[in-house]
Amino acid sequence: WEVDLKRSMRGMVLENAKSVAFRPLPPVPKDLKVEDPKRPPITLLLFYQYIEPAWTAKQHRQALAFVMELGRKHRVTGRGRCATEGLNCTLTGTAEGIRAFAQGLRDWDPIFNETDFKFTDGLDYVKRFKSLTIQKKAELVAYGLPVTLAPSLKDNATKHLEADEYHKMMAQPDTVIIDVRNHYEAAIGRFQPPPGGAEFIDPKVRNSHELPKWLAMEDVQEKLKGKKVMMYCTGGIRCERFSALLSQMKQENPDFHTEGEYMVRGGIERYMKTFPQGGYWKGKNFLFDKRQEQIPSEKPLEELEKEVESHCSRCKAPWAEYRGHFKCSVADCQVPIIVCAACRDDIREREPEPPPTLRCPLCEEGYQLRDKEAPLLQRAEKRKATSGKHEEGRQVKRMKKFAGREPSTRLFVGNLPFVVDATTIKAALPGKVQLVKWILDRTSGLWYGSTFIGMRSLS
Repeated sequence: WEVDLKRSMRGMVLENAKSVAFRPLPPVPKDLKVEDPKRPPITLLLFYQYIEPAWTAKQHRQALAFVMELGRKHRVTGRGRCATEGLNCTLTGTAEGIRAFAQGLRDWDPIFNETDFKFTDGLDYVKRFKSLTIQKKAELVAYGLPVTLAPSLKDNATKHLEADEYHKMMAQPDTVIIDVRNHYEAAIGRFQPPPGGAEFIDPKVRNSHELPKWLAMEDVQEKLKGKKVMMYCTGGIRCERFSALLSQMKQENPDFHTEGEYMVRGGIERYMKTFPQGGYWKGKNFLFDKRQEQIPSEKPLEELEKEVESHCSRCKAPWAEYRGHFKCSVADCQVPIIVCAACRDDIREREPEPPPTLRCPLCEEGYQLRDKEAPLLQRAEKRKATSGKHEEGRQVKRMKKFAGREPSTRLFVGNLPFVVDATTIKAALPGKVQLVKWILDRTSGLWYGSTFIGMRSLS
């Protein structure tokens, strides 16, 4: 599969390469038609914003409360992570509501003027999230590096390139391009630089916790040494933390040096909108929202089919769709795996037989990083030492508050279907449910799928 630079530039939409950071938000498209007012077209919003210095515990609580209230006000749904280090969200709503939400963040805190909000208008109503869930987390990207240990973004010298600049750089020699997503995402689509250009590297990680371990390996650092290091992910947030980690490891190891680090502003999401015919992109972009995957809008389906490199975990036929929520059967892995339509039908027909034991490509290969050592970051350890007393004090307070209390027998269950009732819940847990409490929205008084279920016993 080879695409030269001239061919790869066909159909480029240069305007789409530009970030909305420090610019007015894009207007609602004039050609957006609302045929059914009860099921209007949906706008998807992707964004993240790191905060340095990090929010205090009080500011963190205030930020979480503000974001939830802003979402309710503009009837925005979706999911996100709110940590002391910032905010990361994937949201849906009307075109007007989504833009009002983004502007509300800008009005609340000027730091969101530098946020790269990414809008996708005109999606079908079925792509809408049912409710708004913003989780309180220790990290925006799960590297296992809480804010007290995580490398600083302010010390990070990585250059953010617009999609057209990033595209041209892939044709340069003495360059590597790292896919910092999980391996199962890269399996169905990735960048394929032209011959003589950047060397593609897939770290083969099952989750983000493994990336620091991969980067700490001597052979990996040797491969990156003296090269221009490009990186990419879906929307950019994973590159922010990975590049900061790389930058800090270079500072602490004089023998490890590169010729600079570069990431594409807006990630694959913006690259595909800039190059609707595909550019150097090969295959599909794995997504965690209800679209499930993204493809170049103007690339013919027959070309996409020729680019499939992944296969069904059961019959090994070429296939590039994750459907049916199948996971690797290895207990320490359990990443999503591909099962083709024919095999899914066959498995359903065989029920109630137990599903087949299927493994992901990495487990079949015997490749794993989980036992590797994570890097020891000196400056991170210093930050840990200064914050240790504060964290220790909070833990002591928690222990005193709950000392002597019996463990709770109450479960929280979220994202329930709107048609569920207490009878259905009790039927699913026969003889075990003592109380069902529906959690109502404070503003609207409506139920959005979250429930407390009191169980009869701890076991």
